[in-house]
Amino acid sequence: MKKLFTIGIFLSLILSFQVTFGQGLENFANYPETANAYHDGTFTGQDGSLWSYTQCRGDCTIVAPSPCLGKNRTPPSDILSGSIAGGCGTFNFDYKQAFSTNVNLDVYVNGLIIGTVTSSSEVGIVKNSGTMTANVGGNFTFEFKQHDNATSGQVVVDNVSWTSYSGSILPEPSEYPTNFAATASNFTITLNWTDAGGAQPPTAYLLLGSSSNNIVAPVDGTPVANNPNLYTGSAAMNVLQGVHTYTFTGLPAGVPYYFKIFPYTNSGSEINFKTDGTPPSATVTTPNTVIINSKNFNDYSFAPWTTYSVTGVQVWAIDSIHGVAGGPCAKMSGYSGGYLDNEDWLISPAMNFDNYTNETMNFQSAFNYTGDPIALKISNNYDGAGNPNDFTWSDLTATLSPGGWAWTSSGNVALSGTSGSAVHVAFKYTSNTTASSTWELDDIVITGETLVSVPQVNAIAEGFNVYPSPSHGIIKLAFNSPQEREISVMSVLGSKVFEQISSLQTQQIDLTGMEKGVYFIQVKNLGETRINTKKIVLY
Repeated sequence: MKKLFTIGIFLSLILSFQVTFGQGLENFANYPETANAYHDGTFTGQDGSLWSYTQCRGDCTIVAPSPCLGKNRTPPSDILSGSIAGGCGTFNFDYKQAFSTNVNLDVYVNGLIIGTVTSSSEVGIVKNSGTMTANVGGNFTFEFKQHDNATSGQVVVDNVSWTSYSGSILPEPSEYPTNFAATASNFTITLNWTDAGGAQPPTAYLLLGSSSNNIVAPVDGTPVANNPNLYTGSAAMNVLQGVHTYTFTGLPAGVPYYFKIFPYTNSGSEINFKTDGTPPSATVTTPNTVIINSKNFNDYSFAPWTTYSVTGVQVWAIDSIHGVAGGPCAKMSGYSGGYLDNEDWLISPAMNFDNYTNETMNFQSAFNYTGDPIALKISNNYDGAGNPNDFTWSDLTATLSPGGWAWTSSGNVALSGTSGSAVHVAFKYTSNTTASSTWELDDIVITGETLVSVPQVNAIAEGFNVYPSPSHGIIKLAFNSPQEREISVMSVLGSKVFEQISSLQTQQIDLTGMEKGVYFIQVKNLGETRINTKKIVLY
């Protein structure tokens, strides 16, 4: 039992203080978890509402008990309050980085993101969010969510304190935002706009998206809940005024999407949308992007990538536990009892870029210690086996880890400046007798857009069909004939999430335990090199 208020009269005085001055406090005294296992559940908050938590543990605390949100959990970790009366003017809370992965935690009020708190290499240090402004009248909810489920570290939350808000009900926004536009890239669509002006600016914006041109305007007094899963065919997101962009991810290739944006004031039953006239709209089609090659090292091997050691005894190795989300990764260090001379390459298999356009690469990197940065290179004349220094390589520019073992996305690295039927990309590691850094690589994905002139694989003609899609997870594959095949399921980031060998003409696979989103089913007849691919959507 939390011992912040041990004497009944003190508790009464505090409660009276809250009523008199319009303040609230949630110290999670009723949070029931105490062990290191992740659970879902509910508890009654100090405000009397029913709070819920998903995939949280209880052994890491600030003042026990405290909820700790997990990393890379399914479903993603979060903490959600019940409906709290009295409005919310400002609030703050304490938080703590529980383990080595850095904190990146989003905070929502009534489904609107108010801010993000972070902690970098500050394990066990209690920090405060600082004052965050909500200015929401009537009933409201708090929600704490990992900014990125796969990479945001475990974080403890405690002592949420807020002031009430009694501001007046605002009229409808005067104007629509301007310059509303949608831009598509690999499996993503990014919306941008310029804030609405006029005598009454909006509190926030409602973004509505659909794969059909059927968007219906919202209704005053009826808030629309956040739904970022546009890949299912429709989505809705509430975004605060002052934020000018939002990105939908995990989208299938070659699908047209339609969007509208509606400014509004107030919240809850007082929400007031601007719907008169013509709301801004945008339409864009996701590019015909396919995964040319991917490697996440979850099979504890480099294949079909290869390694080549030019100098030194140390070589590329598989680290089984320090990759993204605690999985395997590729690792290279030139240190062994001292700094040593090394030059070692990690090289992709040959890729036929003549069949694609807008080729792009994305990967995750982490490093520590002093030494040369890793180099990213590309070649269209490497023979696939010899010393890479005997061939022509061009340098590529990518965002690399700043150090401290921080996993960092490279961003989209453009590869389209190189053509050819046998293109290789490579990571070149060097160290010397005065400095030797350690580098780790994971989640390498190379994509491209299929050219219109390149004949596309017809799944039926090539021997298999997939149904249903979208699906809740039970997928059937139908082939023209029985034959031994390798069936793999890949995420849009290139991770292999399922693999099975089958010789049946009709094969059922169960993907019900996986996160919702877009996946690719790849089928290869054993003894052959050609891989046929079909896209599926889980919802």
